[in-house]
Amino acid sequence: MNIPQKIAKEATISFLSMGIGSLFRYSFVLIIARWLGPLYLGIFSLGLAIMRIAEVIGKAGLDNGVLKYVSENYREKKDDQIREIISSSIKIGIILSLLISVILIILSKWLAIDYFSSNNILRNVLVCNAIAIPFSNSMIIIASATQAFKLLKYKAFVINIFVPLLNVIFLFIGLQYSNQVAISVPILLSSILGFILIAVFLQNLISININNIIRAPFRLDLLKFSYPLMFVTIIGTVMHWMDIYMLSFFFDNTTVGMYQPAARTAGLLRIVLIAFMGIFSPMISELYAKNDRKEMQHLYKLIIRWVMTIASPLFLLIIIFPKKVLLLFGPEYQGSHIILSVLTISVLIQSFIASSGHTLMMTGYSKINFVNSVIILIINLLFNFILIPIYGGLGAAIATLISMLSLGLIRLIEVWYYLRLQPVSLSLLKPLFSTLFVFVLLINTKPIFMPFHTIITLLIASLSILIIFTVFLWIMGFDDDDNQVISALKVIFLNTK
Repeated sequence: MNIPQKIAKEATISFLSMGIGSLFRYSFVLIIARWLGPLYLGIFSLGLAIMRIAEVIGKAGLDNGVLKYVSENYREKKDDQIREIISSSIKIGIILSLLISVILIILSKWLAIDYFSSNNILRNVLVCNAIAIPFSNSMIIIASATQAFKLLKYKAFVINIFVPLLNVIFLFIGLQYSNQVAISVPILLSSILGFILIAVFLQNLISININNIIRAPFRLDLLKFSYPLMFVTIIGTVMHWMDIYMLSFFFDNTTVGMYQPAARTAGLLRIVLIAFMGIFSPMISELYAKNDRKEMQHLYKLIIRWVMTIASPLFLLIIIFPKKVLLLFGPEYQGSHIILSVLTISVLIQSFIASSGHTLMMTGYSKINFVNSVIILIINLLFNFILIPIYGGLGAAIATLISMLSLGLIRLIEVWYYLRLQPVSLSLLKPLFSTLFVFVLLINTKPIFMPFHTIITLLIASLSILIIFTVFLWIMGFDDDDNQVISALKVIFLNTK
């Protein structure tokens, strides 16, 4: 396959698995929002945000380490070394995760009652999430180990589909008992079952038992490689959840709950970005190693254009019908429609610039990328401190928008300065003009859609946007790269050449 076809194939497979998982995650938040209300949604969101930081520390970057070292030994078919690396990674991960879990349980009362001025429900959520950390981290480490065997299906199924589905199932079961149980047990139970399933899948690739894990040595080389990556992940995780932390600090759980549906909805756009970055990163790395600057420029422009093209219809739906989208969560959330619009613009900007960050990372400029992340984290923190006390959730959204604009400008300049790559091309004008055309058309015809039921409105609007957007692209003409993608998609979905 040539570059466009390979990108289309891998991105489509990744997009489908993540899309299904995102649907379950979105449904999970929607159910809590509609059935339990903003207060419980806020408590759950804050508990999850705290867990994610603890999870990253307990994992210590071992998922990246096991992926690297197992991949290297897999090429040379060294089964004993592979077994030792995986066993050592699991062992170290479990020990660190147990330590972090104990610390989080000890601090749970202080965090819930004193620091975030919440209640015992948050404390119970934190305790359940803390117990889940050793299972969730082991699941992620093992999933990365299966990925090192050049198989994505196990990781994609367990992480992207199985666990999110279980969360929804256990949420419904928990609702039969109490609101507190409903937001406390799903993460714990899904982590345990997800860990068991991925461990079973691992046995299909290489036999590892409990004795292997107990007797495994502490691979200091593995830990030495992995733990610096932990700090990069911590910054990214803190940045992702910063608005939740800050809103919880300045306001109450209900404010967080009112904000979360907007944040979760805007975040749907990231599916497109993540799907493409999975194949873009190794490809840009390979081209850089070959010093093929022409193909690097081609790939860089191509990825940005396709990400923008595929993300634009969803962007248009959200930005034109924000109140209708939030009405899915309940009438009380419609007041957050401006927050949703601001966050959606922020995520679209992130989608446009993200390939620049991956380009810097995969071409040897990881330290610069790290410095960028630190700078943007400080900028985001500063504007959150300034804006949230005045504007609440809208302040958090504006702080995110300013951060994304700043990061985008910095990265685009750096990629041009170090690699002489820039994203602008005549082909990029096609999705931009199509987006503008559909926006103007739908804004003027919006009153026609609004009287219908929310779901009917969104369905009709989605189909209208997709059809008009595609037709306008077709009128402007597809280039060779686009035609290669179409042929690749035919192979995937129709099994034709």
